[in-house]
This record gives sequence, C-alpha cells and structure tokens, in this order.
Amino acid sequence: MRILVNDEPVDVTTSNLGEILDHLGYQRNEIVVAHNSEFVSRTHWDEHTVKEHDTLDVLAAMFGG
Repeated sequence: MRILVNDEPVDVTTSNLGEILDHLGYQRNEIVVAHNSEFVSRTHWDEHTVKEHDTLDVLAAMFGG
C-alpha cells in the first residue's frame, strides 16, 4: 500500500503504525507522529491503523543553535 511520509510516497506492507515506523528505521523515543494531521500518542502506535493514501508526518527534535 502507498502512503505519504513527510510528503514523500512510500510503499509499505503493513497497516500498523508501529511496524511502519520500525520498518522505516525511526527511533521511537526520538520522534512524534501525526497521522492525517492528528497527533498519535506513542502509547497507541502499536494498535493504530494506517490506510492507503494516508499521510504521516514524522517529526524529531533538533538540538543545537
């Protein structure tokens, strides 16, 4: 299924948000995620479902100045 991750098309084989993030190599403790512009609590990632053409915005804190 194809979804958009940070405005880039990505093909994934699962609809589970946690599995998608793991597959894409994200470090769970370093990011926050919005699914279709709605933030999803980290505690719900493993039961959250993503559908074809949905969007994920994955944001990480930036350090420095």
